Amino acid sequence: MDPLLPHPSLLIFGAGHISLSLAHMADLIGFRVTVTDDREEFANPQRFPGADRILVTSVPEAFAQLSINDNTYLVAVTRGHEMDEEVVAHALHTPARYLGMIGSKRKVARILDRLRARGFSEDDLARLHAPIGLDINAETVEEIAVSILAQLIAVRRREP
Repeated sequence: MDPLLPHPSLLIFGAGHISLSLAHMADLIGFRVTVTDDREEFANPQRFPGADRILVTSVPEAFAQLSINDNTYLVAVTRGHEMDEEVVAHALHTPARYLGMIGSKRKVARILDRLRARGFSEDDLARLHAPIGLDINAETVEEIAVSILAQLIAVRRREP
């Protein structure tokens, strides 16, 4: 017998170019995909036909609407540092199995410093995968999406 396990959920914060490839590929490999952005011209069914859910709202309102559990994978690929930080700060209060944030090492270091100043512990911050994805020397948007998904798969296949 094979166990029947629920599909994992992938919450993508940000509906830009990386999110397009990420959402499409994540759908292909069995994730239930939710895309969240505060811009309707980016977060809509025409751009994300494979998404199970699209939320056009602020970060705090999105977290109020989402059900996040230990089968949830959360990715911050928004349009700005402050919004990525806001996503991470909210996500650290959840039981999400995976939390990743895009950014250069310099950006990540600055955001981690600000999160420490906000009272997050080193144990809290150790949950964050940043820069996001496996280091495969990705250059294109599609390659970046593959590196993120490879990391999601690695986390998914590890024993909880």
